Amino acid sequence: MTDPTPLTLFLQGAALGFSGALAPGPFQTYLISETLAGGWRRGAPIAFVPLITDLPIILLSLFLLDQLPENFLRVITLAGGAFVLYLAWRLWENWRKGSDEITLDSEQSSGSFWRGALVNLLGPGPYLFWALVSGPLLLSALRTSILAGAAYLIGFYGVMVLTLLGLAILFHQTRRLGPRVVHGLLLVSIIILVVFGALLIRQGILG
Repeated sequence: MTDPTPLTLFLQGAALGFSGALAPGPFQTYLISETLAGGWRRGAPIAFVPLITDLPIILLSLFLLDQLPENFLRVITLAGGAFVLYLAWRLWENWRKGSDEITLDSEQSSGSFWRGALVNLLGPGPYLFWALVSGPLLLSALRTSILAGAAYLIGFYGVMVLTLLGLAILFHQTRRLGPRVVHGLLLVSIIILVVFGALLIRQGILG
């Protein structure tokens, strides 16, 4: 059997990146919430979070996950659930003020980015995804050649970031529907974050 070509691996990575970006989860919900609250300038930087956070996740998932204590993922899951509930509470505080427009400044945008990074780092999903799905594909590609591995990663992260940016653009445009609609969508985002947070804590407790 011939080895897959770099183009094939690029397309495999692109398909997984697209599905990963659109899969419902705390990270996607947080990006949407921040975009609804503060517009494109607030949500777009969060789309680049995986480029920063995924390197340690990939290393842990591929090389260290089997060597870590069994409770590692449970602790990560519990911490992630608590942090998602904290983000929901922050959004709730803003929602109660009755304002859909939050003043944008560099500190606020930076804070949104790093909170998004914590959401990604403290969720079990990325670790399991890289350990069970994407990691074996990446290792197989790297065994073929460095170029093949690079093609896979470029396809995956290129399409993922572009899709997340597309979500930010879409929900930025939603703000044109008026403050009452945005206010309602923010409430829906808060409820979804609470549900995700509660599910993560339940998963962490039950293992």
